[in-house]
Amino acid sequence: MTSLDSGRFALSVGVAAAMLAGCGGSQPPIGTPNAMPQSRAIATHAEHGGSWMLPEKPAYKVTKPLLYVTNDSGNGVTVYHASAKDPSPLATISDGLDFPSGGCIDSQGTLYVANQPVSNGGWISEYPLGKTKASAFIKDGISTPAFCAIDGNGNLWVTNISTSNVTEYLHGSKKPHTVITNGLDYPVGIAIDDSGSLYVANRPVSGSPNVAIYGRGSKTPTRTITSGVIYPVGIAVDAHGTLYVTNEQLSGSRSAGNVEEYRAGRSKPSRKISFNGLYHPLAVTVGKNGWLYVAVWPEYTNSNPFAVLEYRPRTVDPSSRMVTESVSYPQGLAYYPPLLP
Repeated sequence: MTSLDSGRFALSVGVAAAMLAGCGGSQPPIGTPNAMPQSRAIATHAEHGGSWMLPEKPAYKVTKPLLYVTNDSGNGVTVYHASAKDPSPLATISDGLDFPSGGCIDSQGTLYVANQPVSNGGWISEYPLGKTKASAFIKDGISTPAFCAIDGNGNLWVTNISTSNVTEYLHGSKKPHTVITNGLDYPVGIAIDDSGSLYVANRPVSGSPNVAIYGRGSKTPTRTITSGVIYPVGIAVDAHGTLYVTNEQLSGSRSAGNVEEYRAGRSKPSRKISFNGLYHPLAVTVGKNGWLYVAVWPEYTNSNPFAVLEYRPRTVDPSSRMVTESVSYPQGLAYYPPLLP
């Protein structure tokens, strides 16, 4: 079995694997998220004679912009200085995670991570800035979550593969406020621009892959992008409204994928980033400085590492400051401080 085939990534292994909960497939036993708050808080309370522990001290200092990488292998999120050259992790987050996929960060630095365990519908884990212990979990309305995004009001938006919808959670709420289904079919990547427009990448079983765009407050797409969208996974929007879409593969083969760039308001690509020996560009995020970060997997026949590549504005070649240490089957990326608000 190749490294590509052995990585469990619901967005990569196909619709059947992504919808295991509805197919009745036999899966290994795994702990449910319902047990997590109890093991983390109630059990700790009992072990310490009924007295609550002091709040967790910061596990890492926030002195520079940070890059968060969710890794399917090892079930961890690794935290790096975004501006360093091949940096070592500042911290690793594992508490409350089970097959993590996409992540996103709000203006207060709270990290949200989607989890795709094989035995149930999944959940979103929350981590305050500088902390490695989960502070809360969102399960209501979650069904095989893929990626998430935060809007300018701090509200959380999540794509759900199994139910083909997007759920919105008002800041601080654990209950869905808005559910979007129109125009969605196997939704994966999600992004929000500063006008409040929502972008969702769709990878349907049949029909054309696309990016559906919803105006602020709309549940119906105002337009759809299909040109250059072949096998989409992650998407991101920069401060100028430029959209970036990762195509994991081209033409349904093992051909190397790419990243397509769309200028604000355009439906045809204006620039393309290709890869040499690096397949499966998955997650993508943009920093406040306009630098682009892309998580890539290597071709299974060569020795290139799993990596996060950095691209400066208007360039098609990565800079020398890639991230490789402790990166393994990277599924998602998040940057702090975020673009919004």
